[in-house]
Amino acid sequence: MDRNKNQGINFSYEVIPVMFHSQTTDFLTFIERDGLKFLEFWWNYIGDQLPDDMLCSFTGMDFSLIKMDEDQQVVMITLPLPNADGEIYYLALYAKPERRFGWVKLPNTRVIAMVKKSTPDFPQGTEIGDITPRGRYVPIHAGPPPTFENMTAVVNKLLQPSKA
Repeated sequence: MDRNKNQGINFSYEVIPVMFHSQTTDFLTFIERDGLKFLEFWWNYIGDQLPDDMLCSFTGMDFSLIKMDEDQQVVMITLPLPNADGEIYYLALYAKPERRFGWVKLPNTRVIAMVKKSTPDFPQGTEIGDITPRGRYVPIHAGPPPTFENMTAVVNKLLQPSKA
């Protein structure tokens, strides 16, 4: 956690993606069982470790569980409204069934973010990117206007199997 970054940045770039990538089954169990209480616990946990000027309001936080098919789902987290560039509007947490090659577990998770960007390169004010298991942000492309419906459409498009 970076004490020079606000609560929202630490929550959305580090805590949630790293926890989801590394403990997918437990994360999904807690989000399905406890929902916003689970998210608020981690929000407050981060806030307790930051100076007061780095705290943000939890107001606006929400989540939805979206079934892709019988074995796959997306957890869509709506974050509090961003104030500055680089803050996140939405996180889509995707888990597909676990696969193994011998004793090696193949990657089965993906975290997609809609990030606030206010530069001429991003005419709609957003950028779409992935957040890796180590909490690194990897840009994909400029995004659409920041609505839940637009984020859902982006996620559906990115998660469609590529046609060979």
